[in-house]
This record gives sequence, structure tokens and C-alpha cells, in this order.
Amino acid sequence: MFRFINQHFKSMSLPVALIVLTFVCFVFALIASITAFWVLNGRLPDNLLAVVAISSVIASTPMILQSMPTIKYLQESSERLRQTRDELAARVAELDATSRALDAARNDLEYRVEERTRELEIARYAAEDANEAKSAFLTQMSHELRTPLNAIIGFSELLSHPDALSPERKMVHLEDYAKTIHDSGKYLLSMVNGLLDLSRIEAGEMELYVEPIDLAVLLSDVRGLIEPQAKSKGQMLFCDTETGTMLADRRAAKQILLNLLSNAMKYSPPNSVITLACNSNAEEVVFIVRDRGRGMTPDEISRAMEPFGRLQNIETASEPGTGLGLPIVASLTSAQGGTFTLSSVPGTGTEARVVLPRDVSQATGTVAIA
Repeated sequence: MFRFINQHFKSMSLPVALIVLTFVCFVFALIASITAFWVLNGRLPDNLLAVVAISSVIASTPMILQSMPTIKYLQESSERLRQTRDELAARVAELDATSRALDAARNDLEYRVEERTRELEIARYAAEDANEAKSAFLTQMSHELRTPLNAIIGFSELLSHPDALSPERKMVHLEDYAKTIHDSGKYLLSMVNGLLDLSRIEAGEMELYVEPIDLAVLLSDVRGLIEPQAKSKGQMLFCDTETGTMLADRRAAKQILLNLLSNAMKYSPPNSVITLACNSNAEEVVFIVRDRGRGMTPDEISRAMEPFGRLQNIETASEPGTGLGLPIVASLTSAQGGTFTLSSVPGTGTEARVVLPRDVSQATGTVAIA
């Protein structure tokens, strides 16, 4: 009975539970009384309902009084269970949110660790590449410096040592030895100057002297310096005539064109044509140097753009050069806010294109000299 009460009356309020319990007791007492009278007397008494009602109340009163604390306790226990359940649900939700936050933090940390690891790997590879490039550069530079120095020291020793050669032989070869020493010294000075220029440019220490430059005068000066060398090799130099002015560094602009033309002459065969074209508009000036030499593959272009990256072949093995011309052109062009590109097809020649702003001072923030 009490198990039945615990299961079915714990969710009811106390008055409702008492009423329902009294009604249940009355129904059970009525059924039991009717059954007893019918079995004993074979009929139903006239005052059965009154007797049953009184007996039910009397019989159910102790049970009701005994059940009231139980019902109240069950109701309080049910309320506490609901509160506990709500607290547990809130705690579970909080733990779930904390777990999700921890997962997100862990995933973010793992991503950051992986990203940092990738950055460190890239930095390590870059450092290794830079170290290899530095070693290769120093090795190549040492070789390039040693070659003219050996010539200067060797021939000067022949001339200065009293027992190296007889006076007559010294006089015979004096002019040749002096020319070799002079050429080696010029080559060495050119290479040192190129290295200094390149290091200043890459370190951002190059000072630009931006001034108005007459394009026709610039092209004429460059042609006057290069044309005698081209004629001595049997090459023909065609140079466009462009009118107008630009604001740029005069020395840098002239060196860019001289390096490009010298490079074109070096890698072009005799009786070939080298052209220098100039096109300009309101925003930029474009210089184009074309030759009809052997041309270059993409790998050779990449190598030619590196310091000391000379392309040796049978035709150019005897040509002097430091391999710094094109890197200096790229650096001087970039320092003035321009772009330098090389395009070439093996067997058809090479085209070098330099695009400079019409006003370098606006592109670089340099104050122009009036």
C-alpha cells in the first residue's frame, strides 16, 4: 500500500492527495462491505452507504494520518530531486561548454604550434639557402678577385725582379706586360666598384640625385660611349631618338643603359645588330635593348641575374666581365621605383626591358634637384 502511495501520490499537492486517498479508501470499503453483506445475508442492507461511509472514514483516518508525513516527505524529496537534477543539468552544460572551450583552445594551440613550426622550417631553409648563397658568393668572388690579382702580381714580378728576365726581353715585352697589368687593374677596379654599388643599393644606402634628364641627350651620350666598341667587334648599333625629359638619377640611368648594351655586345656575334629603343608617355619611360645573340633559357636567365652569374661559351670565353652588370641594372632600376625584365629564346636573341617612372621623385619620395 505504501509503495502504491509513494509511486502515485508523491507528485500531488497535499490536499489533493488526501482527497484522492480518502476516495480510494471509501471505494475499497464500499466494495468490501457489499461483498460481505451479500455473502452473509444474501441481500444488501438499506443503510449500507451510511455504514460504509462511517466505517471508511474511521478505517482510513489512521492510514491518512500515517500517510500525510510520507506524502509531504515524498513531495519535498521530489522537489529536491528536481532541484538537484536542474543543478546537475546546469553543471553538465557548464562542463560541456568548458570542454568545448578546452577543445577549441587545444585546436588553436595545435594550429599555432604547427604554424610556428612551419615558419621555423621556412626560416631554417631560408637561412640554409642564404648560407649556401653566401658561401657560393664568397667562393666565386675569391676566384674573380684572384684572377686579375695573379696577373698583376705575376707580370709585375717579371718586370721588377732582376733575375726573372733579361733586360732585352723585358724591353721587348714591356708594353704587353704593362697592358696586361693595366687591363687587370681596370677589371679589378670595375669589379670592386660594382660590388660596392651593389652592396650600397641592397643596403638601402644609395642616394638618388633626381634631376631633369633630356632623353635625346641621354641616348646620344650612351651611344657615343658604346658605338666605338660595337664597331671594333663589327657590330651595328641602332639607337632611337626620343624627345622629352624625365626626372631620374642621371648616373644610374646611364649606367643601366651602358650595362645592358655592354652585355648585349658581349653575347652577340660579329655583324649582328643591337638596338636601343625608348618609348615614353605621361607616366613612364621604357628602355628596350635587343640583340640577336645566342639567347638564353629560363635557367640561364635566372643564373645571369645572380652576382657573378656569367654565361660562358666558346664565343664569350675570352670576353672580360665581372658578372655584376645585370644584378646592378636590377638594383638600380628597383631603387628608382622601376621594373626590369629579361625575355629570351635560345637562338633568336634577348630583349631587356627597363621601365622607369617619368618622375622618380614621386615614386621613391626623393626630393628632385632643380
